[in-house]
Amino acid sequence: MLAQLTGFEIFYGSFTFASVIISTILGLFIILKYVEYKKLELLLVGITWILLVSPYWSDAIQFIINMILGISLPPALYFFLANAFIAPIHITWLYAFTNFLAKKHQKKIMLFFGIEALLFEIAFLIIFFMNPLLIGDQLSAFVVEWAIWIQIYLLFSIILFLVTGFLFARSSLRAEDREIKLKGKFLIIAFLTFTIGTMIDVIGAENPTEITIFLARTFVIFSSICFYIGFTLPRFVKELFIKN
Repeated sequence: MLAQLTGFEIFYGSFTFASVIISTILGLFIILKYVEYKKLELLLVGITWILLVSPYWSDAIQFIINMILGISLPPALYFFLANAFIAPIHITWLYAFTNFLAKKHQKKIMLFFGIEALLFEIAFLIIFFMNPLLIGDQLSAFVVEWAIWIQIYLLFSIILFLVTGFLFARSSLRAEDREIKLKGKFLIIAFLTFTIGTMIDVIGAENPTEITIFLARTFVIFSSICFYIGFTLPRFVKELFIKN
């Protein structure tokens, strides 16, 4: 389908594309730390962060193919990219979370959220193949009125990530080791700013403005940087904040 983006849509698409690229690169950097240190948690949190921006993949791809080819994604593909990878986040993140903080209850927690994620994914795929219009109604290149069940699951996912993220960061802040405590501070900022950014998106989803898009994407980019620092603590950051 041929499409011509407006000035606002170019602004929207470019900011979204930038936030996806930055978040994905930083997620890959965390995964590379797994290759170096062989810690499963680093692999899982790296994958988690890459998937956390998956709801923006459809917009980022939409922007690129429109700018290069002058075409738009089919609505069904747009809906799939924006929603199909949300449930797997519950598995990768909670497995990492329980490895760190709740090893004793890991099996029960993973069983519950594994079933929950699987049920959503099955329901999503069934509805997707039966009638994608039951997932959402695409109003323009980047604006979709999502079905209420999609909105509820997205909100549930945001709350789940925020609560478990704060619990994880709080445990780091309580540590006596200054490096771990510093990581906790960056993680608190990461979880908070990511939640703020996504909530701005959710609230203004059907009527986005330059201000809401700028704020939402800036918060997501900033949270990605803090998330990366919180799990890897680069040497220059440690030297900057920890004085011997």
